[in-house]
Amino acid sequence: MLRLVGHQPSGSGRTDRRLTLAAAGAFLLLVAYLLPWFSNRITWAETRFTGDTVIVSQFPVLIAGQHYDQAQRPLREELQDIRIRVESVPAHKASGWGWLFQVLTLGPALAELLSYFVCLLVPLLAVGVVGVIVGLSWFGPRRLPEVMIPLGINLAALAIPSLVLAWFHQFDFSLELFAIEQAAFWPQAGFWLGLAGSALMFAGIVGLRQRTRRPIVTWWALVLVIALGIWLLIRFRPHPFLEIWDFIFDGILVTLRITTTSFGFILAVSLLGGLGRISRSRIIYGISSLYVEIVRGIPLLVQLLFIWFALPQVFDVLGELLVGLSPRLNEAGQRLIDLRLSPFTAAVLGLTICYGAYGSEIFRAGISSIHHGQMEAARSLGMNYIQAMRYVILPQAIRVILPPVGNEFVALLKDSTLVSVLAVSDLTRRGREYMARTFLSLQTWTFVALCYLVLTLFSSRVVEYIESKSRFGASR
Repeated sequence: MLRLVGHQPSGSGRTDRRLTLAAAGAFLLLVAYLLPWFSNRITWAETRFTGDTVIVSQFPVLIAGQHYDQAQRPLREELQDIRIRVESVPAHKASGWGWLFQVLTLGPALAELLSYFVCLLVPLLAVGVVGVIVGLSWFGPRRLPEVMIPLGINLAALAIPSLVLAWFHQFDFSLELFAIEQAAFWPQAGFWLGLAGSALMFAGIVGLRQRTRRPIVTWWALVLVIALGIWLLIRFRPHPFLEIWDFIFDGILVTLRITTTSFGFILAVSLLGGLGRISRSRIIYGISSLYVEIVRGIPLLVQLLFIWFALPQVFDVLGELLVGLSPRLNEAGQRLIDLRLSPFTAAVLGLTICYGAYGSEIFRAGISSIHHGQMEAARSLGMNYIQAMRYVILPQAIRVILPPVGNEFVALLKDSTLVSVLAVSDLTRRGREYMARTFLSLQTWTFVALCYLVLTLFSSRVVEYIESKSRFGASR
């Protein structure tokens, strides 16, 4: 029996059938990349609609965008027919390596075929990881690398669907195109050998799953599944999902920008508010407590609407007051009257004020959880209050408050949808604008919800990772 924990396998352990099977599969997959995969490609396409609309496209390396062109039907027109021109690919370019290098040499145009490049690259990454596992177990001075087994299993599991998706790229995921020239699009021997090698490699490496203490599938897989689902929607149903993606992509960037900017200010406000809530000064404590109690009692949406609609009137009143007090204050008063916040600034201000109040209580609880003897010990060593807080109390409190602060970031990401009422073109507002244009409610909000789900799940996994690395007693 192969011993995977404790020492290097020797004797019969070196010829364990699982490692041999994985090595054989990896070797077959490497050989498959040298053989022809896809010997034909579409170089030209003409799409005709019933209203005399004609779309002509040429493809220098691989077809791309044709599925969207034929799915994006002009108003009151139907698809009439599709004509394509198929040419054979030279043998040295038809192999897996050949296609990989063709796409790699596209330069700036690589972004258009990046998904195809990734599909071709994933099986090679699986071969690399499996090769390291097998090589170290057979020839390495130490035991089989247990830490690499989950990675090898996951990459080997992804190798087969990656090859199939690479094939779908040949006809741009369009069943209409595949039906036109089925014989030309069927893969060659190298592709089928690659599938067989991937299956053998997976069968061999998955046999080691019970020989590791590490989880094979983690919650990161859910992020990958949702992201893959979004990508498949875009490829198989480019209309309307590709159009939705292009329309809302800038909204995703605005959402991330607002969330990260606000969170930075929220941490600063929360720290000050938390220190104020434990201050011995009655004035500082009173101001901090008043801020926390008032802000937590007003809904976030109301605060955002107040900042956007009512705060300019407050500026006007204060500016007129300054102008009336003294002629010397005319310039400052006029500036205050003319002051208007941009939608982005108003959104960041509103989120910071609201979440800063909740964060203040988190910081207060975290600092209060540290035993008062820590402060006394620091002061006895000659530190002043600020030094003791900076070097002794806060480093310990951060580990306590990290989980709730991480949860606040995820909640902030979701609550950022409310800034759409301030005319901020975030993800939610862009989705609403697209729905108003097309009346595709189901498709639009399903896609927007999936985008938010990927963002929140990814943020949650990052928070969990940081928390695991900063936990008391964590192994180094």
